[in-house]
Order: sequence, then C-alpha cells, then structure tokens
Amino acid sequence: MAVQRLSNSGRSGFSYKSLIAGITPLPSVPTIGAATAVTYSSVNVAFTAPGAYAGSTYTATSSPGGLTGTSASSPILVTGLSELTAYTFTVTATNATGTSGASAASDPVTTPSGDTGVMFPIQMVSVGAAGSSSISFTSIPSTYKHLQIRGIWQLSAVGNLKIQFNSDTGANYKCHFLYGDGSTTQSSVTSVSPNAMSLGYKGGTSNFAASICDILDYANTSKYKTIRSLDGNDRNGAGDIEFDSGLWLNTAAVTSITLTPQSGTINQYSSLALYGIKGA
Repeated sequence: MAVQRLSNSGRSGFSYKSLIAGITPLPSVPTIGAATAVTYSSVNVAFTAPGAYAGSTYTATSSPGGLTGTSASSPILVTGLSELTAYTFTVTATNATGTSGASAASDPVTTPSGDTGVMFPIQMVSVGAAGSSSISFTSIPSTYKHLQIRGIWQLSAVGNLKIQFNSDTGANYKCHFLYGDGSTTQSSVTSVSPNAMSLGYKGGTSNFAASICDILDYANTSKYKTIRSLDGNDRNGAGDIEFDSGLWLNTAAVTSITLTPQSGTINQYSSLALYGIKGA
C-alpha cells in the first residue's frame, strides 16, 4: 500500500509552521538599572528588558534575604527589607514559556533608619572597687545620627570630668559653661589640661554627679562636632548645676570617646552608658 506524504500544508490542516509560530519565545535577560531606597524597608529596582514579549512579568530579588517584588514594568518595588542594611538586586523576566536568566546585580543600596529619634544602647562601663583612671568607649559604629552619654560618677578629687574624641589631646576643644549653686552663678570659657572639653563639675568626693551629654552629628565628616552637656550634684542641701556647650574643632567622625578626671581617679560605682540616636 502506498504511503501518502502530507506536505507542510497538507489536507489534514496540520501545520508545523503554525505550531512553531504559536510558541512564545523565552524572554531575554533584563538589564539591571539603579536600586533606590524608598523607605527604611523598601527599594525601587529599575531595569530594561530588551526583546521583551507581551505578557512578561519581572521579578527583583534581594541579596541578602532573597526578598522579591514583581511588576509588569520598571521599576519593581521590593518591600520587607531591614533598615540600615546594604542590598543588591537582580531581575528576571517570566512569560508563559518560562523564566529568563538573572540580570547582573545592581550597585549596593543601603536602607535608611526607620526609627528617627529612638535611642539604642551601644556600650556601658561600670567602675569596680579599684577605681579607674579613665573610661573609654571604642569602635563606635557610624550608623547613628547623634550620640548621648548618660551616667553617674564620683571622683577621688574635686574637679571636672574631661571628654576627648579619637584620643585627640591637642588644643582643639572650645567650651563655654553656665554654672549655678542656688546663691551664685558664673559663666565663662573653660580650658582643662590636657586639652579636652569639661563634662560637669564634681564639687566634692563624697557625692555623685549626674550627667547627660549629647554629641551631635558625630559621624559627619564635613563639620566640627558640637557637644552639649547638663550636669549636677547634690550634697545634703548644697549642690550645683552646670550647662556646658562646646566644639571639637575637627571634621573627623567620632570613633572613640575617653573620659578622664581632671585629677585623681573615677571612684567605684561610677557608671556611664553610651547611646546612639537614630535619624533620617
């Protein structure tokens, strides 16, 4: 029996050409664009898709975390990210046939802080029975807007507690103060040797002073650092309070802080804590 061969357009109506034409090609690999932080937990990822086909959707994936966002066009919004974290993103295209390969990774983008004004503990130092010649906070992270030191402290000799930044003992500190004890007031410019800014006045060796000190824009490398402190102590009816305002005449970011008595040592039970204040 003879076998009839059907042409590509045979009477059966079957067409190889029609079959091939009906297959949607796999989408091309997208070209990554810029990743831009929108909020502390979301980023827009831009891309272009050369050779894109109708019906394609695009997915951006974060690294780290593997968080994704999907869109039919650029940019893609990825949510659920962590604040103060550096991310890169890749983009893929998907259609009815499948998913393309991943694009190159975007340049890193760091999400901002989501807790403006909130304070977070960084370090705390408590002085033991032997006393201490100084208290230091080191390796201070640069991820906060401002710093604040809070503490109670007692010295073995009457005098100020001095504050220095990045071990700078040069003549790079300016400090003005306003002092009052209930009967007299005084305002002046102070200089304590070795060079540093004064942090409050001790007033005696049998009482503790309390201090709150703000270091503003401490990680900014385009300006001098501003310091404000409020200090006071009470001595069974006597006492004093002092407000200090100063500058560290250096544009370096503050990475360490050292507190040293003007004379003597810092007594047992003194305790100072360093906090970071987040900001946009």
